[in-house]
Amino acid sequence: MRYTSRKQLFIILCILVFARTAMAKDTAYPGTPKADVQGTPGRSLDVGTSQLGMWMGYSPDNPKLMGRSTHRPFYELNIQYAHVVTRGESWALKYTFEIIPVAIIKQPPQGEVVHGKHPHPVDLPGSQQTTYGAGVTPIGFQMNFLRGHVLQPYINATVGALYFTEQVPVMGSSKFNFTLGLGAGFDIWYRDNQSIILGYKYHHISNGYTANENAGVDSNLYYVGCAWSWK
Repeated sequence: MRYTSRKQLFIILCILVFARTAMAKDTAYPGTPKADVQGTPGRSLDVGTSQLGMWMGYSPDNPKLMGRSTHRPFYELNIQYAHVVTRGESWALKYTFEIIPVAIIKQPPQGEVVHGKHPHPVDLPGSQQTTYGAGVTPIGFQMNFLRGHVLQPYINATVGALYFTEQVPVMGSSKFNFTLGLGAGFDIWYRDNQSIILGYKYHHISNGYTANENAGVDSNLYYVGCAWSWK
């Protein structure tokens, strides 16, 4: 498990280094002619460009970075609106707003054990139980690099909330949880206004100590989707 989480952090670090190099090249030679990508409704990511995207993600495992719960596969269907707020010659920054109509987490049966004076939840053997949820992510930003290119790496960060039909991730926690996402991936522009999305997100769920238990759960969320752009 530790090896898996280190591997994902290494991938994100490599993309960050690549992105920083791209920005450095952009400023190192200010007089160098560049291809004119203005006017295309998506791939150029001009200020004011809007995007509507949809992706599906799955997490097979749970690293223990902030959360303590494991053995909880996680699924998510995400609908995202994005708007380009600023850009440079080779990068663009987008604000993102997401709606999660379907979130699914599979959890082991729960029991209690007493440590000291207070009982604490424990995972029991048995088949996993499916818990459904939905939510919204009103705070999000994404930085795309190699603006105007067919293949554009990106990094992003999001903050939102999910509401589940049962307490997540353990008994005694909460149906309402906050979410934090940090990720990286690629936009593949097969048309000027249409792209395929391939990404990875470290996804954290926690109730923020608003309940008796706050075990939290982390997910390695891999996702794929598509997006349409207009201006």
